[in-house]
Amino acid sequence: MFPASGQALVVENVPGAGGNVGAALVARSPADGYTLEIGAMSTHAMNGSIYKNLSFDPMNDFDTVALLAYAINVVAVSASVPARTFPELLAYIRANPGKVNYSTGGIGTHNHLTVALLAKTAGLDIVHVPYKGGGPAVAALVQDECQLYAGGASLLLPHAQAGKVRLVAVTEKSRSELLPDLPSVSETLKGFEVTNWYGAFAPRGLEASRRALLNQEIHRVIALPEVAERLKGLGMVHASLSPLQVRDVLQADHDLWSRTIQSLRIASE
Repeated sequence: MFPASGQALVVENVPGAGGNVGAALVARSPADGYTLEIGAMSTHAMNGSIYKNLSFDPMNDFDTVALLAYAINVVAVSASVPARTFPELLAYIRANPGKVNYSTGGIGTHNHLTVALLAKTAGLDIVHVPYKGGGPAVAALVQDECQLYAGGASLLLPHAQAGKVRLVAVTEKSRSELLPDLPSVSETLKGFEVTNWYGAFAPRGLEASRRALLNQEIHRVIALPEVAERLKGLGMVHASLSPLQVRDVLQADHDLWSRTIQSLRIASE
């Protein structure tokens, strides 16, 4: 991105509270195009309904700049679970009500909401076990402390290849081009769809021409063969959308998760 900006880029990792700490920092920054947030969809579409005392408005304090990539979201089971397909998993859980635990990176996280919505949609009786982050949650699945997890493919593929966990479905509307043999949940539960994506956001008020320039340069970089290959290795698929198209995607996700979170009665501790 150096040619477009004419500036050296500084990456500052600001973790905490599901992306809220970093997002708050960007929301308070000048809308001059020199400060961007690289954030998850969940920070902007979900967190406003999960966290009740945010210092910023996840939807209205930002302008969308670009959608970097969709992250493949998969449903996985521990090696001890006999189910080898998603329909078999549903049958197994229904035959063992209240005995199947699912791990997540914490209350209100993307993987928590994914499985909670899945359980509500399919009428499943399963037990939530929250951990402090996705890494420990996946470790719990690998060690069979929990039997079910839904999240990014990048964390799970190495364990699946080692035979320590089993992938049974993707949560997107249709099969992924990166995992074409893995069926979607919607092939069994019609209409079920959960996506996850990462985008670039600017403080509200950035000029449209600056957003368009940044969008163009971001997509140019992501389309480079070495970057595209790196994304593929992380289980991600690039999507070249305009800033306004990204806003439409974000609004649709926000509307979906606002309704879902309210119906599930989930809130952060």
